[in-house]
Formats: sequence, structure tokens, C-alpha cells
Amino acid sequence: MNSNFPCNHGLHATRGGTQEWLSAHFDDLLSRWEHHTDGKVRHLRRVSALKLAEMSGGGTWPDCAKTLRIPWNTAQQSLKVIRQELNSQDLWQDFERAVENVASQLDRDTDRVHYGRRRELLSSWQVPVRDWDELLRDLAQFGLGVTSPTRDTATVLIWAHVTQGDHLHSPVLSALRESGCSTQPLVASVSQLRTPANRKGSKRELLRRLAAYAGLLATACDRSIASLETGSLGIGVLPAHVR
Repeated sequence: MNSNFPCNHGLHATRGGTQEWLSAHFDDLLSRWEHHTDGKVRHLRRVSALKLAEMSGGGTWPDCAKTLRIPWNTAQQSLKVIRQELNSQDLWQDFERAVENVASQLDRDTDRVHYGRRRELLSSWQVPVRDWDELLRDLAQFGLGVTSPTRDTATVLIWAHVTQGDHLHSPVLSALRESGCSTQPLVASVSQLRTPANRKGSKRELLRRLAAYAGLLATACDRSIASLETGSLGIGVLPAHVR
């Protein structure tokens, strides 16, 4: 792999993103990995990024975690889970082979996304109130329950989509932790909306609209159409854009 392999300041990547990497390069590993869950796959994505950073610039695991802005205690937990899971099933070499394939693809491709730049632009961004109202238009009321989707729920999900980051370490949730506030209600709201069994009716439609909105926002980030003073990227969401 060449010395210019990009991993600084929050992994650059080919335009597809890490979900596409999983489908393209990790399907064989996942098919042989018994009893893997969504949570374990999230650990796999995190360790894959760490491994790519190690291959790119060398250094220790803590160095790689710092480069990728992953809290070291979070990185440690993911490493522990993945090592235990894959070693117990003799799949670690399959994992390394899959990461090598991702690295080779990154070396070949030139159409790369600067996810670090996207994270910088969205570090203080929230879904504007007017856009949130538009996203909810004509949907059945979700109620005021603890897990009902809110503007913060949408902000977290859109941030994760645009940056390909772990929603648990989104700026909104990080700010709650730093202020000593509970993250449980917001995490529960995000999880409730993302649970496959709940993807029906208004929730399914809202997720589709959020994905469409995230696509617009990603384009705005890459074109640097930004007003950082207001924390908004200034893209009005019209019904035709998200429906």
C-alpha cells in the first residue's frame, strides 16, 4: 500500500462509504461469523478503521484511535470484542484479508470522500427547526413518548449517515455526556427508530426522508456550501427533495 494511503483526520474513503465496504469485502467473513449481531458488526467497523489507520501510518492502537478521534476506552472495548469473537472462530486472518482488500481499493480509487471534513462541518450542526417540521409533514403523529423521534434523534441519524460515524459518538450525544446529562433517552429514541421490526408506517417513511436529506447534506458538505456561524449548511428541504 502506498505511503499516501489516506487516513488522517477521520478516514478519507471512496464514495461508497463503510457500509459498502462491509458488503463488498466482508460478506465472506460475516457469512462465517456465527451469532454476529448489529452491535458486534459496529465493533467490526470500528476495528476495521483502526486497522486501516495502523496500516497507513503505523503507530500504536491508541495512536490510531486518536487519529480517528475514537475514545480509547471505546476502541479498547471494540478490539476486545472483535479479537475474542474472531479468534474463537479462527477468523482473524479473514478479517486482515478483508481490510487489505479495502486498502487496495482505496489505493486504486481517486473519487474519495473526506469524512474528516464532513465531521468538521457538522460538529455543531443540528437539523433546522423548519427542516424538521418539513420532514414530519403529513406523517402520523409519533406522540410524546420517551422513545418518540425528536429533532435530536434526526440530527444524530443524519450525522451518522453523512459522516459514516458511530452514532453513539455523534456531537449531540458527546455534548450530553460532557455536560453530565443522561444520554439514555436519546440513544433509546435512535435505537427504536432503527430497529428493523419498527421500520413500518410513519417510522419507515421518516427514515426514508432522513436518508434523502442526508444525501443532500453530504453533497453540501463536499461542496463546502456552509454557514458555520449559524451551524447550518443552508439547504432547505422541499417536499420534492425527500418524498
